[in-house]
Amino acid sequence: MKSITPYKSLLILVLAFCLSCQSENKVAPDSFTVSGTIKGLDTEYMSYGYRDAEGKRVFDSVFVENEHFTYTGKLSEPGFVIFWPNVESTMKRTGRGYYPAKSSQFAFLASPGDNITFEGEITDFVNAYPGGTPANDDLASINKRIFPLLNKAVNLQLKVDKLKDDDPGKQILVDSINTYNAQVADLKEQFVNAHPSSEAAIWYLSDMMVRSQVTQDKAISMFKAFDTSLQDYTYYKEVAMRVAGIESTLVGKTMPNFVTNLTMDGSSFELNSLRGKHVLIDFWGTWCGPCIAEMPKVKAYQEKYKDRLVVLGVNSGDTKERILKFMEPKGYDWQQVLAGEGDESLVLKLNVAGFPTKFILSPEGEILHRFVGDTEEAFDVLDQILE
Repeated sequence: MKSITPYKSLLILVLAFCLSCQSENKVAPDSFTVSGTIKGLDTEYMSYGYRDAEGKRVFDSVFVENEHFTYTGKLSEPGFVIFWPNVESTMKRTGRGYYPAKSSQFAFLASPGDNITFEGEITDFVNAYPGGTPANDDLASINKRIFPLLNKAVNLQLKVDKLKDDDPGKQILVDSINTYNAQVADLKEQFVNAHPSSEAAIWYLSDMMVRSQVTQDKAISMFKAFDTSLQDYTYYKEVAMRVAGIESTLVGKTMPNFVTNLTMDGSSFELNSLRGKHVLIDFWGTWCGPCIAEMPKVKAYQEKYKDRLVVLGVNSGDTKERILKFMEPKGYDWQQVLAGEGDESLVLKLNVAGFPTKFILSPEGEILHRFVGDTEEAFDVLDQILE
């Protein structure tokens, strides 16, 4: 029998150690793992919120010990994940609330099987960035450039909030904030244009479209420059749906028909069933202050023009139970449907990029008007059309 030399013994030990490391680092195909040791992360836990398979909001804790965290979560498809660190120095407090600044978040992209690592530190913002996957390496490359600028902008906003309207220094601060925000917008566009095959870049374009941070024409142009190798990626499909939605919901077009059973009682609803009357489609959520503020007026106009106008509410972000609990005591009795998720999302299909969004349709289904954000003007237009 041949004896094992010291060199071979060492080689066997190294191989065994490597195999052990690979086993420890392996992530289940229905999960992701994220970890990091971050200087200044002096908190007992971070907060993490997400929606489960039924669309319900679920909250979890990411425990921290000696500035180190490790978290494993379940997911069935790629997603964008945020951890709130709960470190006081990062909280941009104003009055009773705070600004939910992106620079105060641990932000990363997670796909099934990912093992993600964070590096950096906590100062007065989260100067820490993800790595370990191509998507997160790319995300880190842009966030390292924009997070410091976003932090400077929100810090100036806190100063603005403390000044009176007639303070001569207020406009100087506002101009500086606008300069930082413009720099951030330019950097985002440069990043997206320079990375046509990056999952992080298509996510950023999706986010910019949701926040109306890019014109529709520019968004279409930027999207068409992306590599189709991304076509199966969640955020590529979302942007593709939004681009199609831009083109199909222009004023003068016929509103695309849809059929859904995401109604309050589970029965089937078809948009074209409303033909014959003018239609006010109202995209809203109970979490949206301006949406809620306009509800009494929606009710008043439903009653004012009950013979010629029908109202359809499309809710995003709430459960059926929460919607009914909010609406029934107030007598808000018009048709409601849930916006849906994924390939069935009406928010994506109809390119809704702000809340509230209101559409006014003719009795034949033609899109007469579209209003986003402050939609008070919609009621004046209804008067002009229906009086």
